[in-house]
Amino acid sequence: MLVEFALILPILVMFLFGVVSAGMAWNQNLALAQGARIGGRYAATLPTNGYASMDDYLDEVATRTVAAAEGNLDSAVAGRLVCVAYVSPSSLTLDKTRRRNETSSGVTRADSTCYSDGQASSERRVQVVVERSTTIETGVWSRTVTLHQQITYRYEVSNGL
Repeated sequence: MLVEFALILPILVMFLFGVVSAGMAWNQNLALAQGARIGGRYAATLPTNGYASMDDYLDEVATRTVAAAEGNLDSAVAGRLVCVAYVSPSSLTLDKTRRRNETSSGVTRADSTCYSDGQASSERRVQVVVERSTTIETGVWSRTVTLHQQITYRYEVSNGL
């Protein structure tokens, strides 16, 4: 009985480490989804006319998204990506499609979307994409995975910029 237990124990410990590690990754993924949802909903209801530029508006949305992700998008997190975009059919100076992309190497901005969402080009909307890397370990092997969440919300404020 003791010999059988000694043979089974390493396998059982690896299995338990794997389950705990995968559970932690799942929890991080849920936090990313929560951050993306809160950031997207906030952007969809936040009037853009209170900001000097679209970049200021996107900075505010990104800050809210990171804060809502329960520390899973902090600046020290490996493989971190936060992309927020305001997508508009207009080409006015202040009311136009604009994207803010933040990684560990800094913030970039462009007049484009975060991703192709399949929506009509006449639809005004906001996009939020969040990513991070995490490692699942069993004690014998480990695997790094990328957790990814993206969401699109219809922009609901009627006055815009």
